[in-house]
Amino acid sequence: MPRAVLKKIPNTLTFLNMILGLTAIAVIMRVETPQAVFIAAALIAVGGLVDFLDGYVARRLNAVSDFGKQLDSFADLLTFGVAPVMLLHHIAVHEQSLLITMVTFAFPLAGIYRLARYNTNDFTDHFMGLPITVAGVLLATFVAGHTLWAPYLNHILCIAITTTFVLVLSALMVARFTVRRLPLSLSFGSSSGNSSSDAVACQPSCNCPSCATSL
Repeated sequence: MPRAVLKKIPNTLTFLNMILGLTAIAVIMRVETPQAVFIAAALIAVGGLVDFLDGYVARRLNAVSDFGKQLDSFADLLTFGVAPVMLLHHIAVHEQSLLITMVTFAFPLAGIYRLARYNTNDFTDHFMGLPITVAGVLLATFVAGHTLWAPYLNHILCIAITTTFVLVLSALMVARFTVRRLPLSLSFGSSSGNSSSDAVACQPSCNCPSCATSL
């Protein structure tokens, strides 16, 4: 397969991620059944897998680009920022809670801040804060679980648990703790090619942290 075609695969996966997010939103808005929450949560979770794959493929094909980075951020905001919040609004309506509705705004705002910080800094060898992908999948899973355990808990307790969970996820996204990335050779079983998680073509004399780790 021509290399020019191969390099389009990561962005194609990113668009697939967007489609999954849009489909989840459509399901939440149009399907009036309890199963809609589980279907939407599953679509968001699959989006998380696709988001991992587009990064993996981009690094393996050395197809990382500024355009792809920006496109991925928009996809992440849609699938892991907006779609989970739509699910969260479902809880707010169910619980008739203005507090949950107000807290709902914290999650996408924190996600936007984290994505902007990621796009304007160099995080070649580490993450800073909880990735919005992880936060979005966790929130979607929480909302799906809420439909199962909420009927057995006190109304006020449900609201307290939900608001606390959302605020903790939001705080973790904007936090400044760092998690070191695994070198590509360890993460994906490759003993050659780029060690850098951003797939920047390193020179033999490169002393960047990722290359130093893989030595």
